[in-house]
Formats: sequence, C-alpha cells, structure tokens
Amino acid sequence: MPSRTLADLLRVESVLVPMPGATRENAITALVAVLPVGDPVVKRELLAAVLAREAAGSTAIGEGVAIPHARSPRVSVPLLAVGRAAAPIDFHAADGLPVTLVFLLVVPAAEPSFHLKTLAALSRIASDKDLLRRLNASADPRHLFELIASRPV
Repeated sequence: MPSRTLADLLRVESVLVPMPGATRENAITALVAVLPVGDPVVKRELLAAVLAREAAGSTAIGEGVAIPHARSPRVSVPLLAVGRAAAPIDFHAADGLPVTLVFLLVVPAAEPSFHLKTLAALSRIASDKDLLRRLNASADPRHLFELIASRPV
C-alpha cells in the first residue's frame, strides 16, 4: 500500500466545527452522519459497530482526544470524520479529562494492519501539544482539515 496521509481518508465535508452533541453517543452519531456513505442502511450499521466498540471500552486516549473506531465489511476504503466539540464531552477517559477532539475511523474489515497504523497516527496527535492547541482553537472546518491533512498514516 502506498504512503498515505490523513487527507487520503478525510474530506472537508466530514469535519464538524463545532461538533454538535453533549454525550459521546451524540458525538459519534454526528460524525457517522457526515461520513461519505450514501446508503442509510450502511450508515446505521457503521454507527452500531462504532457504538458497540465504544461500549466495550472508552476510546478516549487522553489529552482531550477520542478515537472511536470500527472495522466493517460494509466499507471498501478507510473513512475518517473529525469533530471539535462545542463543549467538552465526557468520554470516560482514563485521565479524567473531557474530550474536545473526536476522530472517528472506519476501515474495511480486510485491512487490520492499516486500522492499527491509522489509530497510531491519530494517537500521535494527542502527544503534540502545539497541534492540539491549534486544533482546539480552530473555528473553521477547512482550517482544522488543513491542520491535520498532511499528517502521515
């Protein structure tokens, strides 16, 4: 597989700033809604898969970042949606901090290694304090997209 960046997985239309929702379920639902999937049945299945993964354990990784995710046989390419919460959301993070940035990832079931590689790339964002500050200050979907688009996967 050729080298990818987050721009290969994300569309500006899949960036929500501000992201609606006061709960992690609301946030996940809002992000699944903006994934570039036309079939409403597939969207419902993706939502169920991501919520089931979240129910198994919080996907909050600390520093105000969560990465709800799932693998699905219903998608043929990896999909990413990103949201900056209008108000901090309790994702039951181990560090106790509420979440302000949510990266929702859905990958084809047949690509488990890419799934792990992308999760690792997204988790590195949480360790970049300057980038986190700029992402949380972003008031525009295009600006937030541009801040993360060139990051490698």
